[in-house]
Amino acid sequence: MKRNNTHIFILILLVFGLLYFIACTTKEEKPVINNAEQLKSFVNSAYEIIKEKGEKCYPEFRKRGGKWFHDDLYIFVWGLDGHRYVYPPNLDGEGENMLNLKDVSGKPIGKMFVEAVSGETGDGWVFYEWPKPGEDLPTWKSTYFKKVTTPDGTECLVASGIYNLKMEKQFIVRAVNNAAALLAKDRETAFEKFRSRSSEFIFLDTYVFVKDMKGIELVNPFSPELEGTNIYDLQDVNGKYFVRDELEILKTREDCWMDYMWSKPGETEPSMKLVYVKKVKVGEDTLVVGAGYFPE
Repeated sequence: MKRNNTHIFILILLVFGLLYFIACTTKEEKPVINNAEQLKSFVNSAYEIIKEKGEKCYPEFRKRGGKWFHDDLYIFVWGLDGHRYVYPPNLDGEGENMLNLKDVSGKPIGKMFVEAVSGETGDGWVFYEWPKPGEDLPTWKSTYFKKVTTPDGTECLVASGIYNLKMEKQFIVRAVNNAAALLAKDRETAFEKFRSRSSEFIFLDTYVFVKDMKGIELVNPFSPELEGTNIYDLQDVNGKYFVRDELEILKTREDCWMDYMWSKPGETEPSMKLVYVKKVKVGEDTLVVGAGYFPE
């Protein structure tokens, strides 16, 4: 009897050992995604699979611990009408129309998600504030989107996002170019959007500002007290006349980068700041639209 019990016990251990081995060997490591290009590559890989297999690949996206779903990193899929096809963190939320989704600042991110893939390139970024899983306070999240057509002809968007993505030059240039295009069409509407936290022009640690060629600040959502004042002779801690310098450059060029020392919000010690500025013709006026960030 004891021998039989021993055999059964050994058999149970072997079964559990086999199951543990299968679990360990089938669980894939979380992809390393620390920058924009890595996130784009992750989404592009999912894009290729959807393009080939359509909705047949959706179950793979939902597998926790698989290639596509680890912790707060996952692939999601929407229809271009806002219907959510794949949402791994909460499968009960699939099938809902999310077009009216907003973040904590009132940013209409549902519509922005769809608009991100409506351009000629069929891809784009959206930056918004959203709580991490299990947390209450929102954190900046950066999500990359790409439009894909399934084998049956259905158009949808595939995307993934990460929290606290480091700012990159490409995001600054993108924001300034979009702001310049809007400003050239409608000055008052543009100014209103640049000042609104619910717009695309305030994100991560940056914002869009506007001044004229004489140095008069026209829009500054983070320092509204500067609006209407002339900052032509503003200096950094090293005595650099960075506004004067950039305006001199813009007399002969359409755009430029400028670096200077400035304090980050909430800090007293200055850090290197990089700013991209671009001239825009608005009626009879030439204005300068720009945005900047702290690389470190």
